[in-house]
Amino acid sequence: MNSLRNFAFATLIVAAPSLAVAQGKAHHPAPPVTMGKSAPVRQDNRADKIADHAARNADKAADKSEHKGEKAADKAEHSADKTERSELKFAHDQKLLTKGIRLTSAEEKQLKAIEKKYDADYRSLRKKELAADKAAKKSGKADSDAAFESELAALQSKERAEMRAVLTPEQQSVFDSNVAKVSTQK
Repeated sequence: MNSLRNFAFATLIVAAPSLAVAQGKAHHPAPPVTMGKSAPVRQDNRADKIADHAARNADKAADKSEHKGEKAADKAEHSADKTERSELKFAHDQKLLTKGIRLTSAEEKQLKAIEKKYDADYRSLRKKELAADKAAKKSGKADSDAAFESELAALQSKERAEMRAVLTPEQQSVFDSNVAKVSTQK
């Protein structure tokens, strides 16, 4: 009889919460729990929770697209910097201009001296352009390379005029054709 009483008592303990809910005397149970990626997640379908979730997703999407835009701008800036570096190197490359010209050792020394003389000017121009790029990036404005291009062209023409003066008239004609080829390759 004792075991029958224990069984009835245990059944009452287990069934009492369900009976109370059915009679409306107890609170409804919590929403169902599903497993998320790393922890259980309560599924709550209240409208304010859904709206908050949608707003967070919209913010994440906006942040992601803004980051992509910044990344594309950085990539374009890097490409422009690379182009400027190659233009400087190309502008100061004596080998392309003297291609096909047989130089004497004295002419070669003079051309090397001219190249060395302008080397510091080209470096200075590069540093100036990098500073301008950095300032433009900091202020959020686009950098105009027009000033850089004009200074580079002026420096090139001065250097080429001095180099041309070292050469003989026959060498000057080859030099001039090389300059024309280099100008069209840009």
